[in-house]
Amino acid sequence: MKDFFEKNKVPVTIIVAAFTIAGSIWLSKTALPSQQSVKRIDYTEAPNHVGEYACVSGKIDHVYTSQKGTIFLNFCPDYKTCPFGTTIFNKDAYKFPNPKQYEGEIVEITGLIRAYQGRSQIILDDLSQIKILSHEPSSIKKEAPATYRVVEVIDGDTIKVDIGENVETVRLIGIDTPEIANPHHPKDDYFGPEAARYAKQLLERKLVYLIPDPMQSNRDKYNRLLRYVFLEDGTLINAKLIKEGFAFNYIYEPFQFMKQFDYLEKQAKENRLGLWGGETK
Repeated sequence: MKDFFEKNKVPVTIIVAAFTIAGSIWLSKTALPSQQSVKRIDYTEAPNHVGEYACVSGKIDHVYTSQKGTIFLNFCPDYKTCPFGTTIFNKDAYKFPNPKQYEGEIVEITGLIRAYQGRSQIILDDLSQIKILSHEPSSIKKEAPATYRVVEVIDGDTIKVDIGENVETVRLIGIDTPEIANPHHPKDDYFGPEAARYAKQLLERKLVYLIPDPMQSNRDKYNRLLRYVFLEDGTLINAKLIKEGFAFNYIYEPFQFMKQFDYLEKQAKENRLGLWGGETK
């Protein structure tokens, strides 16, 4: 399987907070629940149900087949920051003669939700586990949140967003970027200006989705909203800043994406990206 996390996107149709629980609980096929009792969830909720047998619905963004013949049904443009994916191992690929038929389709996938490197997945070994829906479930449509415009990028991890009647300061959950000069911190940290410029490039004047984390409070001690920030195209900015080496994983307070962000930080370190490349000044 390809490395976990590469780009930072999720489908634009549904940008809903998606979170991961570590570990896998294996379930005997003899103990599988009946179809009537199977829990039905959106794919963005799947990380909260690791170890459970469920019916997961969502739109397949693309299908990828590895050189070894393993098939991946990806729900996001970037599988590495996607909360859920589906795998068909090469030994079972013959049971799915036309996997490309699922691209662009709303599907239901039924099975045991497992965890792999912080990402939730269902492994398909029988054609009966996947069903193409004729229309998008109304329960999915209702979950699409509103978008808000970024009016200012203060630094790499803090922005101002117009939410209608007010302009709110938003602190990106789960990351910490080097400081830039301000009245309270008159000296730039190494790679602080670069992080701020990169965040500005990604976010300035853009429409974004603001998603809270159930493990975090609504606001921090400075009265800033605490949010995951997604672009309209599905880019998860919090994750992208870490992946590209412009931010640290913020380990001092728990949040649901902590394991994913830790993985991204390790990858950035190994690849010596951004602030991990060593000072060049």
